[in-house]
Amino acid sequence: SLDTYVKTPYMQEWNVAVQRGLPGKMSLEVAYVGMKAVHLEGVADMNQDMVPGPGAVQSRRPYPFFGPFASLQNRGNSWYDSLQWKLQKSLSHGLYFLSSFTFAKSLNDFPTINAGLSADNSYNLKLYKQPTNFFRPMSWVSSFDYLLPFGKGTSLLNNNKALDLIVGGWHMTGILTLTHGGVFTPTMSYDSSNTGTQGLTLPNRLSNGALSGSQRTLYQWFNLNAFVDDPTYSFGNSGYGILYGPGLINLDFGLRKIFNITERQKLQLRMEAFNAPNHPSFANPDGGIDDGPGSAAAITATQGSNRVVQLGLKYSF
Repeated sequence: SLDTYVKTPYMQEWNVAVQRGLPGKMSLEVAYVGMKAVHLEGVADMNQDMVPGPGAVQSRRPYPFFGPFASLQNRGNSWYDSLQWKLQKSLSHGLYFLSSFTFAKSLNDFPTINAGLSADNSYNLKLYKQPTNFFRPMSWVSSFDYLLPFGKGTSLLNNNKALDLIVGGWHMTGILTLTHGGVFTPTMSYDSSNTGTQGLTLPNRLSNGALSGSQRTLYQWFNLNAFVDDPTYSFGNSGYGILYGPGLINLDFGLRKIFNITERQKLQLRMEAFNAPNHPSFANPDGGIDDGPGSAAAITATQGSNRVVQLGLKYSF
């Protein structure tokens, strides 16, 4: 079904920044960045039974001759606030780098289309207000390019053409990414409300559910005892996106050298390693609290790939 009164979504953005020059051809910028969007299109089920209770769900639907709906509505809102800083060094002495850190909060209050129909109770969407799926509270990304100090025009091994051909002109590059874990939602496997919900069925939450770093393992990432199945004919009191999964640590590394054959002909040799240390970054755990031992609260997958190394040779003329 479609919204009876279709509205045009729109977004407002604002920011303010202060930048300061530093010695060594460096600059530091600190900024606040904010955003708000309204009338976003999302989905709900306007043929879900309105009141939890016994009996056949189909006969208690508002439109009993139809099944569950995917009701498109312009009721969604989103908010984003962040503090960002950026330290940048212009190229000098063979070194360039850029380092950016973001501390942010991002929320939405309506099931988005790309995330599927996920509200447990389509008639109480105020409870749906949650961190967005892509939300990471903290993110730090640094990149660099460094000309190794060997060979012609540098301070080391600069008097021998043979050595310059071998060790001179090499650039070392890299991108280091560190991010906080993403959000996930503990769920149950059945519709305790008996309303025919299409959404993520929420359990009752007895305590926070997060474990400290020393308590977390791949076999139990969060405290299962903090969540219990709902009583019959009721919705759970837990929320969406209330816990955080593992963060991401990734280093991409590269080496490159350009051989000047003639004034117009050049040959570039390049080696790139993605996830160079082959460090595993784990995905979110299984959020189903009644999925049983070995599955519930356990992590069984990774995010990102294992180490990938590629070699390239480019001739330009």
